[in-house]
Amino acid sequence: MAQQHYENGLHSFNWQVDPAAVAQVMRWAARRPQSLAEDLEGMASYFPHWLLVGSAAGRTVNCRVCSAPGVPTDGAVRCPACHTALECDGFVWVGHIPALARPEPRFAQKQAALEAAGFDTIQVAGLDYVLVPLSVAYPAEWPNVEPVVRYAPRWLDAAGLPRSSAAHHLIGNSQACLFAWGQWQAQPIHTVLQQRVVNHVASLLKIVTGMRPTQAFIGRIHNDTWQPSTDDTP
Repeated sequence: MAQQHYENGLHSFNWQVDPAAVAQVMRWAARRPQSLAEDLEGMASYFPHWLLVGSAAGRTVNCRVCSAPGVPTDGAVRCPACHTALECDGFVWVGHIPALARPEPRFAQKQAALEAAGFDTIQVAGLDYVLVPLSVAYPAEWPNVEPVVRYAPRWLDAAGLPRSSAAHHLIGNSQACLFAWGQWQAQPIHTVLQQRVVNHVASLLKIVTGMRPTQAFIGRIHNDTWQPSTDDTP
C-alpha cells in the first residue's frame, strides 16, 4: 500500500492508502484492482506529494472538525487527523504542478497577483516556480473514460485566465480539454499529468505573458514526457 502525508498547521499525519476503501466507493477499483495499483505506484514515484482524497458531487470531502481531507485508509474514507469516517461518492487526486516563473514583466505582475491571492511560489536552485493547483477526478468508468482534470478556479481568476474558453482549451467549470474526441487510450494518472497536463499548464502560462492562445497552443498536443524527481515539491 502507498503511504501518503498531509500537514495541517502545526501537525502532520501519515497513513497507508487502503485499496479496499477505494473499492467500496468506486466499483471499477473492485473489478480492476491492478489499475488502482498502477496509479498508486506511479503517483508515489513521480508525484509523491499529491494526495488521493474522497469526493462528493465532484468536490473534495473534508472533516467538519479538523478541515482535513478525507482519505482512504483503515477500511473507510477517514479524516487523517481525528480518524472520523466520512461519506463520499468518488475519489480525486489533488496537488500542484511546479512551473518555472517566466522573465516577462507581465508574468511578474500576474505572479504577484497569485501570491496576493494566497497561491505559493517556491524557489529551487535560485529559480522561482509557481505552484499550479489541480485536481484529477476518476470517472465511474475508469480507465475506459478519461479523467476530469480541473484547475483551482481562484487560481485561474488570479492569473487573469478564463474558467471556460475553447481558445484556452478549458471546457467549463475550470476543466482542461486534454484529449480530442476518440483520442483517449487507457493510461495511468501519472502519465496523464506527465504527457498532457504539464504542457497545458505551460501553454496557459505563455498566455499570461501576453501571447495569444492560438500561438501558445500551436503544435501543442500535450504529449511530451515530463518526469519530476521524487524530491520535487508540489
